[in-house]
Amino acid sequence: MLRALLFIALLLPLAACDEPFIVFAGGKLSGEELPPPADWSELGKAETIQLETNPEDPYSVNIWVAGIGPDLYIGTGPEGTRWTKNIADDPRVRVRIEGNIYPLIAHPVTDPAERRRVARAYVDKYELDPDGDWLIDALVFRLDRR
Repeated sequence: MLRALLFIALLLPLAACDEPFIVFAGGKLSGEELPPPADWSELGKAETIQLETNPEDPYSVNIWVAGIGPDLYIGTGPEGTRWTKNIADDPRVRVRIEGNIYPLIAHPVTDPAERRRVARAYVDKYELDPDGDWLIDALVFRLDRR
């Protein structure tokens, strides 16, 4: 019991920060805001990025990402999350990669061919089961320039 209380006491200050921390959501992201690159292939290799939604009351999370040439993608399960609800209300997002902030707009990906490309990129990058149906009903977003 004492260990659990000590663990919580150590994590509580970290959870109060504005930045997302491991599985804890955060608020407004800090960093230099830059125009998005023409090609996301290199920056999209980051293991995780930070995604900020809801510009009026920023909410940020750590998330997996796939960069395919000029396109950057994020996704989650079919039930959605708080950030997917935020995007439905206001598609303006910001992402932080390697300390830099990029202002973007999220568009749902519904085209089957594009979804297959995204699935292949995630399978290759994160060594996921190539026969898994994890992307069939997933909510997938392409993050475009504003």
